[in-house]
Amino acid sequence: MTLPDWQWNEMRQVGTDYNDLAEVEAYDKRMAAFRNVDEENRQILETMKLPVGSAVLEIGCGTGRFVRAAAAAGFRASAVDVSALMLEYVEEMATIDGVSGIVLEHAGFLTMDFPDERFDAVVSGAALHHLPDAWKYVALRNIARVLKTEGQLLLRDVVFAPSAGKPPEECFEQFCGAILQIREEAARHVAAEYSTYDWIMEGLLTRSGFDILSVVSPAEWFRIYHCRKQNR
Repeated sequence: MTLPDWQWNEMRQVGTDYNDLAEVEAYDKRMAAFRNVDEENRQILETMKLPVGSAVLEIGCGTGRFVRAAAAAGFRASAVDVSALMLEYVEEMATIDGVSGIVLEHAGFLTMDFPDERFDAVVSGAALHHLPDAWKYVALRNIARVLKTEGQLLLRDVVFAPSAGKPPEECFEQFCGAILQIREEAARHVAAEYSTYDWIMEGLLTRSGFDILSVVSPAEWFRIYHCRKQNR
């Protein structure tokens, strides 16, 4: 398929890149050192309350901890990532875990090519910020396309929400200071990636065809949106 000359290249690396599986494994361990990833995944599945056997897609799966947990819990799990190396790692770890049946596709928000209304739920964590706001809207519309009517979206990402009168620069510094273990990566995120503000993200979600069911705000720089595709 020939893409138009204005198409955003989501395969171009934004943020930190990894060159081999050993680097990916080290990254996976760093994330687990300051986040309870297994508990996060349990909460995601609990929030969505999906029947066993539901079709679940993770976009930007990274090391695949969520999609492996979903498959192990009895869901029909699929995942996409723009990094072929990450997908190789997911496949290797699924084999080690004894988890089978995960569908993996080398693609992203814009290039995934699943049929319309394929999934009961879509999950994405810390991936949408790789796209500028204009392309976040395209991405969210593509998510709505592959979701069944009233299907769910669970979106977790760095979204800045400075309180009234607070300079956004304070949020940026708080974000970097909160994760000192990887401050260099956090500072690069603020300087060069595309995290947006809460009022923009919420507008993008509603215009893309989602009702926002809940917003959890663990910090002024992180948001968890639980949404449902509008019935229209």
